[in-house]
Amino acid sequence: MLEKKKGISLLISLCWATFTALTGLAEERIWNSFFLQYLWEFVLGMWLAKVYFENSENIKVPKVSVLLVTMIIGLGLTGIAGFVGGIWKSYNDIPSLIGYMSMALIFYQVGVKWLNKFFEYTNKISYEWYLVHILVFTIYFRFARGVLPFFVDWVILMFISYLVAIGYQILVNRFIKI
Repeated sequence: MLEKKKGISLLISLCWATFTALTGLAEERIWNSFFLQYLWEFVLGMWLAKVYFENSENIKVPKVSVLLVTMIIGLGLTGIAGFVGGIWKSYNDIPSLIGYMSMALIFYQVGVKWLNKFFEYTNKISYEWYLVHILVFTIYFRFARGVLPFFVDWVILMFISYLVAIGYQILVNRFIKI
């Protein structure tokens, strides 16, 4: 039954992505960020967690050299899809998943303790970061667009949005008890 549900979820997401790409709606944020676009990712994440918790001793992480190649290919294709846009942008999550997952596994295999702790903490605030990042980007670009080189903007935005996410998490934890 789980296999059938995964297949249906994937089919729904692929149909949604194809529909928005073919109709030209994929360039509009409200259409390309609708939950059906990402349903397959949620289902995949739940399935991977299930596999991990049921069989963690049997999971073999590939060598760093293999992960490096898959990271470069995955992130490279993600970048190309972002620049080309259109239908390619609608399907960029697949190579992005491969690239970022490979990068995360490289970090953990290298075993730099402080870096692993940073990513573990970031995981705890990732939802808050997701919720605040567009607000931070919008405010920042309202006042500072074009003032600094893009790379500098990117570093500043990541830092500020990360700090805002930490503050937001503190507020939520203090005032909303779940």
